[in-house]
Order: sequence, then C-alpha cells, then structure tokens
Amino acid sequence: MLVRFQEKGHNVWGEVYPYAAGTTFINAVYLVPENWCDKLGHKYEDTMRDPATGKFYTLQTYKETLAKTPTKLINLFKMPEECEKEWIKLPGQVLASDAVPITESPYFLEDVFDVPYDKMPNCNPRTAACFGKGLRLARENNVPLMHMVSMCSYTSAMRLGKTGLKAMQERGRMQVGMIADITVFNPDTVQDNATYAQGTIPTTGIPYVLVNGTLVVNEGKIVPRAYAGQPIRHEPVTARKSEPIDVEKWKHVYTVSAVVDFGGSDPDQKFTGCVCCS
Repeated sequence: MLVRFQEKGHNVWGEVYPYAAGTTFINAVYLVPENWCDKLGHKYEDTMRDPATGKFYTLQTYKETLAKTPTKLINLFKMPEECEKEWIKLPGQVLASDAVPITESPYFLEDVFDVPYDKMPNCNPRTAACFGKGLRLARENNVPLMHMVSMCSYTSAMRLGKTGLKAMQERGRMQVGMIADITVFNPDTVQDNATYAQGTIPTTGIPYVLVNGTLVVNEGKIVPRAYAGQPIRHEPVTARKSEPIDVEKWKHVYTVSAVVDFGGSDPDQKFTGCVCCS
C-alpha cells in the first residue's frame, strides 16, 4: 500500500524491522486468549517469550504474569523468520531500530558508558544490530548494497526533508555542504552479533562512525561521552501550514457513503455521489 501511495506522489513511507519478533507489554489487549489464540490462531508456547529468562509462556504463565506484573515486557514472534529477507527488498522504505530495555536490570539507571555490553539491560536485538543485520541479510540474499544503504540513511532524510525539515535536507548523503554523518563499514564482513538473549552486543565490521564530523566510533570502539548529536527540529513558523477543508465534501468522499477509492488516495477529493443520494 505504501509503495502504491509513493507511486502516486505522496510523501509517505514505512519502517521495517529485520526481526521476526517485536517487543511489547504483556497486558496488550490483542494478546488476551480470545484474540491472540482463538481469533488469530497463535499459541503462547510458540510466540510469547520472556526476554529475561528466554522461556516461552504458556496460557497459565501468561495469566499469572498478567495478574502479577501487567506491564512486563515480552518478545512477541509474529512472523516467520524467512520473511525478514523479503522485508528489506521493499522499495522506498527504511530500517527502524527502537526497543525498550528491561527495567528490572540492576544496571538500568547506571551510566551506559560504565556498563559492559553484556551487562546492559536486555532488549530487542534490533537496537544494537538492526543495521548490521540489514546489511548482512542484503549481502546473503543478493540485495543491492545501495538499496540497503538508502534504507539505512538516505530515504529517511529525503522523506523528512520533503516535509520542510531543513536539518534533514542537509543529511543522508555524501555531498559537499552536507552534515558529516558518516558510517564507514566493510560490506563483506559487517556482522550483527546481538541476539534475543543478549540484545546489546554491538555489530562488528563498522570501524568508524562520525556524527556532525566528530568521531563517535573509533577503530570499532565507542568514544565515551562524545555527545556530537544535535536536535532535529522544524524551524518555528507563525503561519498555519494546514489547509481548510470543505466539511461536506469530506463527508461525501471519506465516510461510509463514499463510492470512490477509500483511505485518502484521492488527493483531489473527487467524488461521484453517494449511495444515499443515488
């Protein structure tokens, strides 16, 4: 759907996690047995994993944990792993890498530079390994390197830049006058090392990273307290950027009486009438 919208000229894009499991809270409504098991056909024993112990839940342990710790984090396996290599082939999309740390860890509030990687609060491996895994999957499945580089950098900057965000118009590509956000990596050896058991182990094969022209990774090691990043913000504006809409026209196009393409893919708000008036 997003690819089709892009083909029509819309500035929309989606994110891809190159992992079969996401992270969420055990009290998510869609995970109750009536939804997750009965309606969607899943089993807790195959899909819901405790990132702290590595054990999969059963219906009984799910109910016990939900009652005792309703905001406990879980790894949720929703898609087959063989789909991962297909996701990175999608044109015009980007890689994403967010995750939530396990707050039960005794190191949760410690200064991150003072904690060894294997002692950091565990989280989904997509935090430490998202881009490394994307590059590895591309290498192993004959996905063009420049396509993957675009997913890691250019596409995000380009799409955000089109919204008028000047800071992103100056990033995302190697060019004179651009901000020097540069990652030096070996496409033949870059390797993700983080796992669901240890989600904070760094990727190897990336010897240097510069942020705003400052080294933050040097010879494969983090430069402590480099703090080279800058906030990315829209410049303040006083004039409104939205355009008023014709309410009655909107109702004709986008409510249940519409007989045109639903979902916002009709930018001119054309309509041919409605069922109730036909």
